[in-house]
Amino acid sequence: MLRNIPWGEIFVLLHVLVVVVLVIRVLYHQRNTGVTVAWILMLVAFPLLGAIGYLLIGEPRLGTRRLRRQNELVKFYQNFSQTYLHDFNYHACSGLDERYHGISQIAAKKTGFEATEFNQLILLTHDEEIIMALRHDIQQAKISCLLAFYIVDAQGSIIDLLEDVMQAARRGVVTSMLVDSVGSARFWRSEWPQKLRRAGISLTEALPIQLWRTFLVRADLRNHRKIAVIDQKIAYTGSFNLVDPNFFKKSAGVGKWVDVMIRGEGSLVQPLAAIFAGDMAVETESNLLQVQRWLDSYGKKELVNNLEVSQQDKDGIVVQVIPSAPEQGSPVIYDTIVNVIHAATRRIMITTPYFVPDEALLLALTTAAIRGVDVTLIVPEVVDSKLVKYASRAYYPRLLKAGVKIALYKGGLLHAKTLTVDNDYALFGTVNMDMRSFYLNMEISLAIYDQEMTDKIVTMQNTYLRDSEYIELKLWQARAKWWGLVENTVRLVGPLL
Repeated sequence: MLRNIPWGEIFVLLHVLVVVVLVIRVLYHQRNTGVTVAWILMLVAFPLLGAIGYLLIGEPRLGTRRLRRQNELVKFYQNFSQTYLHDFNYHACSGLDERYHGISQIAAKKTGFEATEFNQLILLTHDEEIIMALRHDIQQAKISCLLAFYIVDAQGSIIDLLEDVMQAARRGVVTSMLVDSVGSARFWRSEWPQKLRRAGISLTEALPIQLWRTFLVRADLRNHRKIAVIDQKIAYTGSFNLVDPNFFKKSAGVGKWVDVMIRGEGSLVQPLAAIFAGDMAVETESNLLQVQRWLDSYGKKELVNNLEVSQQDKDGIVVQVIPSAPEQGSPVIYDTIVNVIHAATRRIMITTPYFVPDEALLLALTTAAIRGVDVTLIVPEVVDSKLVKYASRAYYPRLLKAGVKIALYKGGLLHAKTLTVDNDYALFGTVNMDMRSFYLNMEISLAIYDQEMTDKIVTMQNTYLRDSEYIELKLWQARAKWWGLVENTVRLVGPLL
């Protein structure tokens, strides 16, 4: 009897049904055209693997409990901004250049954080000075030490820094660390979590992987932020993870990682502290209660005191803190970048380790170059992902034909994420120029509205150019034709990288 059942036809019918259902779901849920096309291609070309892949990582599912805590976090951001920043009249948007006023509102309306005055910034361009500055401030901490990093790699000088953190906790400093589960997988398998907790540090694993929940909650969403807040008076952010470049990924064949951080004092510290607290709160119910108690007790007093002190500096830099995350509903960093590129009149310079744009970002860059803006893209010659490498190169011909300059950095894996526009705007932080950073990761950026600070970042970008080699269009087109086939094939799944 069973022999007469047309199993082949049933299998084909089920296959078609699954593909059709998932294609409809893709069309309904995906907002980015490139991502939509890439997933449909995967489902049609590799129906079984594509279906499993989409169910695992196709949509940014957070889970019911985390989503509820996230909703609490949105209220937290809004209440924080209205209660503290508004009361002290830190809104600087009205004084911005007309080109940037509207752009600043893209993030302000979504996150609640507007551009704020009274900031002092120091650009740290070498790993040794970044680590030394962090260690010094941690050693001097008296009230609190808050650290959130995607990667913590306990080797070399980072061991000394972690010892400083433990010493701070032992002398009574309120010390908390948030460390990503996947980015710091080796850290979580080591003895360091236990050592840090024994020293009195509140240590939380960000976005932990639970295999049994992977079909219910997306497993590859990551907290890619790098934030340090000391005594609610000093803050750091940028591309630097807690790693010693002399030891980190030495066998990867990409050279030393080249990173940059900003050390800030002033009103930007308070939003960064709030973002750290919010990231802690969404991880567990106990963290949520702890953060709420913190804000209602000593946190309120300290925040008010520090805001009053920072307001005394009338000559500070205008900065806007921009957090982004998949649950915010729209890609706030992406929207900011595309709009500020369109607003450029003279110069755009970008450094990024990973460059996989979508059509809108590509169009913004090419049209900027065509209308006479000097556009320069600086990327590392060698990266730690071959798929990203080939997907990125597929866009070079179109960029080069439009007049965009592409420089390959030869001094290691250039990991800095910076964008400067004309001579008065910079975007600085953790965001790569790819769809993962724009749509999936939890990221942090600083929009800096200041000529002097922008000039310093441009000077740093120019030092990278001195160790780079420009790509010439004719030589690039003269390569073997099959390279173009490889790169354009990989580009089809570029939006998923």
